[in-house]
Amino acid sequence: MDTADVLARFEAERQALALMDHPNIARVLDAGTTASGWPYFVMELVKGIPITRFCDEQRFSVRERLELFMPVCNAIQHAHQKGIIHRDLKPSNVMVALYDGKPVPKVIDFGVAKAMGQRLAERTLHTKLGAMVGTQEYMSPEQAELNQLDIDTRSDIYSLGVLLYELLTGTTPLSREALRQAAFEEVLRRIREEEPPTPSQRLGTSQEKLPTISAQRKLAPEKLTKMVQGDLDWMVMKALDKDRNRRYETANGFALDIQHFLNEEPVAAGPPTLRYRLRKSLRKHRAAIAIIVGFVTLLTLASVVSTGLAVWARHAQITAEKANKAAQKAQRETQDAYSHMQIRQAEELFAADKASDAAGQCAPPWLTQDLLNLRLGCFVLTLDLIQA
Repeated sequence: MDTADVLARFEAERQALALMDHPNIARVLDAGTTASGWPYFVMELVKGIPITRFCDEQRFSVRERLELFMPVCNAIQHAHQKGIIHRDLKPSNVMVALYDGKPVPKVIDFGVAKAMGQRLAERTLHTKLGAMVGTQEYMSPEQAELNQLDIDTRSDIYSLGVLLYELLTGTTPLSREALRQAAFEEVLRRIREEEPPTPSQRLGTSQEKLPTISAQRKLAPEKLTKMVQGDLDWMVMKALDKDRNRRYETANGFALDIQHFLNEEPVAAGPPTLRYRLRKSLRKHRAAIAIIVGFVTLLTLASVVSTGLAVWARHAQITAEKANKAAQKAQRETQDAYSHMQIRQAEELFAADKASDAAGQCAPPWLTQDLLNLRLGCFVLTLDLIQA
């Protein structure tokens, strides 16, 4: 604490923290100067562990990790609105502690923060030529410049993307081992130029570690890779774009896209195609759609059954009508045959001078005597006419 740079850094962190008031940022409780002139501040004690370690130890699912990550985005958004860029976001600076049994992330260490449009301290901390502020694995491409003069809030968006990448895959986009083994200039070049694999690709190539990574996220290896493919890949890679103009404009925009993913809605990082949005809409409303499809299927089945029953009833009716007509026809034919037979028998009886028997032969038993006499007369007249 005896150099101007260290004192400037200390004062910058104190004032940066004093500007902010957010439940996910460590609060400053007091600040001042000792009798001997040393500055101090009192900050809340965060009894937590790094967010990645906490999620692994608690075996948080992907959804739980995303839900824990969103407040971190909101905290960084608050800092940006206060004109503060963190510039060193990493797991050890995002501590998770339990408050009333609920995990709460707290962003700490704004000691290397950069003010936007204001002086945080009388002894402003200027980045020296050749000095790197930040941690290599989480550093944005623009931070990998020797002067680091062109830094804005989108640098923190990149670091948030690295943090989410690690929460999903268990490793950083650029390998720690490769960066630590490379020379200083090579490290800067890789950060600026090397395109990392997508999270799902990284999981696909982590065959030895994948079972452990998947178990920590309570998913089978193939299910974890499949879950990360698509929306999560697109969101992470949008935040990690080398061109900051293509990253999320705000930390809140990043958090909002994550919320869209959790709600099974289209994400801004996804392709703006009708097919993609329709698929997301169908997936989001699959319960309602299943009910509608089931109802339509039931109606269709009921319609088919009722139509089948109607056709069967009509067929039965037609068959019955045909049978009735056939019975009536058979009855008529039987009656006609019987009548012809009676007439022949009557003719034979009449020829044998048995006119009375002939008349009885032609008369059914239900005829009255008067009708019988009338029919007999008609019958005799008919025979006379035939003989004439």
